[in-house]
Amino acid sequence: MGKHQARRGIRRSGLARFAVPAVVGVVVFGSVTAFAASLSVTSKSLGAGTATVNTCNAAATVSYTTAYQASITAYKVATAPITTAVGCATMAYKVTLTGTGGTSLGEVTGALDGTGAASPDFSASNISAANVTGVSVTITG
Repeated sequence: MGKHQARRGIRRSGLARFAVPAVVGVVVFGSVTAFAASLSVTSKSLGAGTATVNTCNAAATVSYTTAYQASITAYKVATAPITTAVGCATMAYKVTLTGTGGTSLGEVTGALDGTGAASPDFSASNISAANVTGVSVTITG
């Protein structure tokens, strides 16, 4: 039998072991950044970037009314009337009732009427008025 020399594998240098992953990371990061830079912002939608967004109203107001509910032996939230400027007419809204620590107790969504007003109905939710510490409205559109 003849003598055979064992093949030596190609050995990567330490620099190649770290340079290849670093280059791949830079390429991937650059691609993601390029995609993010191409997103746009308008008054109807939001993406990455900056833009001035017009408002339909300087100050929307929301409150809530109560009604006695015998089954819970307390006053519950009945409605949460919203008033805004006519510029907000037919836009979507979300009214949220909050309790201690900002916890959401209930939420109603809908669309404002032609005058920019609405009266979301919370009566089916049986939310005790004593538990409500805040009410907020978000208008989008």
